[in-house]
Amino acid sequence: MKGRYFWLIFVFLVVLLGVGGFIWRRPILEGIGARLQAQGAPLPPPWDAIFVLSGRPYERSLRAAELYREHPTIVVALGGAYNDDLLAIGIQPAQECAFTQSALRRLCVPDTAILTECVGTSTLEEVLHIRTLCVQRQWRRIVIVSSPFHGGRIERLAKRWLSNAGIEWSISVAKPLHYHPERWWYSEIGMLTVFEEYAKTLYYWYKGYF
Repeated sequence: MKGRYFWLIFVFLVVLLGVGGFIWRRPILEGIGARLQAQGAPLPPPWDAIFVLSGRPYERSLRAAELYREHPTIVVALGGAYNDDLLAIGIQPAQECAFTQSALRRLCVPDTAILTECVGTSTLEEVLHIRTLCVQRQWRRIVIVSSPFHGGRIERLAKRWLSNAGIEWSISVAKPLHYHPERWWYSEIGMLTVFEEYAKTLYYWYKGYF
C-alpha cells in the first residue's frame, strides 16, 4: 500500500512539474538567457578606445560604428584566430581582426581610426591584451563591443583583469543578426549560442579565470 502511494505521489509531482514547466516556460527561458548578459551600466563618453572582440564581425562592427559616430575615437579590431576555410582556398588575410577591419571600413569608419590587433584566440586572451594596450597607451575609459550572451563572461573577466588596473570599462551589446535575444529558443543558432556560452562560462569558472 505504501509503495502504491509513493508511485501516485511521484506521478503527481512529475505531471505537476511538467505542466508548470510548460506554463512558465517563457519566463524560465528568458531568465536562462538573461543570466548570460552583462548587468553593468553603460559608460558615457568620452572614451579612449572602442574594442571589438572577435567573432561575428559584421554585427559587432555595426555597433562599433554607431559608437564611433557618437564619439569618434580609436576602434580596435581584435582577434588572432584564422578562418580555416579561407586558408584552404588561399585567401589572405584570413584572421578575425581583418574581417572586423573590413566591416568597419564599409561602415565608414576611417582607416586612421582603426587599429588592428591580431592577438588572441579566446575571450580571456583578448581581455588580457586589452589590459596590456590600455596600460601601454594610458587609456582609462573604454567600451568593449560584443554579443548579448557573451556579455556576462566578458564582464566577469573585466572585473578581475581590467578594474584592478585602473581601467573604467563597459560592455556595449551588438544586435544579433540571426536571432532575437528575448526569444533565443526560437532559432537553432540562438539555442546553440546560449548552450555554448554556458559551457564556456562553466569552463572559465572551473579554470579560475574569473
